[in-house]
Amino acid sequence: MNDSRRSRTGLELAILAIPVAAWIFFSLAGKDLRGGAFLIGDGPYYAATTLSLRYDGDVALGNQLRGGLPVHQKQVALSHDGRLMPKHPILISLLSVPFFALFGVSGFLIVNVLVMLLLVLVVWATARTYVGAAASILATWTIFGGTFLRAYVYGYQPDLLSTLLVLAGILGVVRTRLVTGGLFLGLSGLVKVTNFFAAAVVVIVLLFRRPRTQALRTALGMVPGVAAWMLINLMMFGGPSVTGYDRTIVLQDGVPHLVSHRDFFDLPILEGMRGHLFHPRVGLLVNSAVLLLAIPGFVLFFRRRRWDAALFFVVSEFLFLLFSGYRWYASSHYGNRFLIVPVVLAAVPIAFLFEAVLERVRPRVLEKG
Repeated sequence: MNDSRRSRTGLELAILAIPVAAWIFFSLAGKDLRGGAFLIGDGPYYAATTLSLRYDGDVALGNQLRGGLPVHQKQVALSHDGRLMPKHPILISLLSVPFFALFGVSGFLIVNVLVMLLLVLVVWATARTYVGAAASILATWTIFGGTFLRAYVYGYQPDLLSTLLVLAGILGVVRTRLVTGGLFLGLSGLVKVTNFFAAAVVVIVLLFRRPRTQALRTALGMVPGVAAWMLINLMMFGGPSVTGYDRTIVLQDGVPHLVSHRDFFDLPILEGMRGHLFHPRVGLLVNSAVLLLAIPGFVLFFRRRRWDAALFFVVSEFLFLLFSGYRWYASSHYGNRFLIVPVVLAAVPIAFLFEAVLERVRPRVLEKG
């Protein structure tokens, strides 16, 4: 990268950063930053795993969860040797250990903010792959300011890290850095197991583009993440494909039973689709209506970059349909955390729409000038 290009990129990032910094500042202003009030939903359990890693050197949660199963049933899993284990994947907890060691409970919030900043950067970089500076910046601002993501600064959840890794993987693929893209896609499964399905969709779509060896190179890049996932499962739950979601503890009349979240993908698809769109708390058209801009944007995207548009569309629709069958799709404190990947992928078609508008406006402005 020459000096002139570095200067332009630096200027673009500076322009992008100003409102982002203001948004984060006002999202945190006046909030409890040290007491852990931001640890809501599943956050306390990811934090408990970090504490176990920090103080016990393992991920068994028996020492961290006060009140035992009567309090924490449905949120913990049973290991193959009878210990209480995290139901959730452990990568974000592992990454949080040094931040907790340095900053205490605030370290979890710092991790969340850093991941959010990286996600903003990768969304911008993805849009910038296709369109000019102004359109990519406007699209990035739209996604983070106009959707439910605006409320996710103050918190500690793995969904942002999950999305960051998936999007980084897709960015690597569309820029033909296939092994790197595959590596990120593989690692994303260590944060959310359903990401492996999205990664498989990417590889399948690649089979329709020549040279088809691109699919193989992407799949090879996924191997470290998949291998790590299988090893963790084997050590914790006794089988390479057995996760904490397969051995979740639920009390029935005071007696512990094991349930599998695989059985929860039983919601009628049409009911789930309506909920994802119109639910009063998590419906996309309720709290993220700006995503409608992606509809005309996809038309433009498809005309100019057909294969890439098909990839973005297929991955987004696959995840939308997958979680339309999940009975607990509405279990988010605000917005739909299961659909953050489709939301950020919408930045690219929205950027195409903005680019088309700017191309029409610029000549008129110049004529008037």
